[in-house]
Amino acid sequence: MNWLKSLRQRWDDWCGDKQMENSIRHHLSRNGYFGGSAKFQAVRLIAIQRPGWLQIYRFEVTVRVDPGVSADDVVPAAEYRTLFGLVREDQRHNQSDVRVFEAESERLDLFQRWSEGLICLRGARSLEAAC
Repeated sequence: MNWLKSLRQRWDDWCGDKQMENSIRHHLSRNGYFGGSAKFQAVRLIAIQRPGWLQIYRFEVTVRVDPGVSADDVVPAAEYRTLFGLVREDQRHNQSDVRVFEAESERLDLFQRWSEGLICLRGARSLEAAC
């Protein structure tokens, strides 16, 4: 029974879109985190514009903070953060716009702007106030 629960958790946390996952990882790496080791949770398609070219995904990610290069040989203790993110993919122009926030309320504010005029899906339940 426990293996079934772990399988379901892996399915729930699976991104399913390697290009989008790489876009998120690159964004994290450019913004002070170790994007290559990021652990994704709750990746969901939450809004779409017909005929499906424009899509918005939500996700959460646990990521290690990059302390940067220091002159000392002292390696600081690893610091991890949970970030809340949105991805807006426009497949007509092959563009992905990734944003991450430390506060879930900031993600909600951006989702309200991005989802205007779009069809909100079941994955937007945690952001229902916007739809």
